[in-house]
Amino acid sequence: MPRQKAARIIGPAAITETSHAFPPCAMTVAKMQTVCIVDDDAQVRRFLAEALASIGLIAEQYASGEDFMRRWQAGKAACVLLDIRMPRITGPEIHDWLRERDPRLPVIFLTGHADVATAVRAMRLGAFDFIEKPFNMQQLIERVNLAVRQSAETAAASAGNDGWQGSLTRREREVLAGIVDGKRSKLIASELGISERTVESHRASIMAKAGASNAAQLAAMASGQRQPD
Repeated sequence: MPRQKAARIIGPAAITETSHAFPPCAMTVAKMQTVCIVDDDAQVRRFLAEALASIGLIAEQYASGEDFMRRWQAGKAACVLLDIRMPRITGPEIHDWLRERDPRLPVIFLTGHADVATAVRAMRLGAFDFIEKPFNMQQLIERVNLAVRQSAETAAASAGNDGWQGSLTRREREVLAGIVDGKRSKLIASELGISERTVESHRASIMAKAGASNAAQLAAMASGQRQPD
């Protein structure tokens, strides 16, 4: 068992470090990806930035929600580390703002014990995860890597979708929208004013173009999500 080092106090939080603070997998997952750190504590931002840089990630620091919202660029970041409690604009408010602009961007909340319930509610609204303070740095790095990996998979899926979705006819796109919404063929047919048999024909054509084996896989591919096994 590796001997534990003393906990290092960073602002209000104690960050536990070990002699193997960063797992070996962290070095190979997603180098040169950008992670945004949004926290009003300069020491926390600096420490996290150094930790992320040590495993090949690019860290961008933001001292406030306003600063992040002003400088944010869609498609640039692979993950956001977001303090849940900040002056003026809170973490959940920033998360709501992000969901409208980039709903697939993984957000990890940094939270104190008193804010855990808020973080759990945020996860139900699409946050990727939350880390409770004082947090273990190895655990945080592992979760960041999971988030960055998911972001990369989503981007790859979206890039792959450009080809087959671009080959769909207008009617096939309308049918696909219904499939993604979880609608049955009968309802799609009623809404589009066509027969159920025609919907099934379009569905078969769409699945052939996408290379999907079932409706669940097709919906996941169309929405850029990780495909079900």
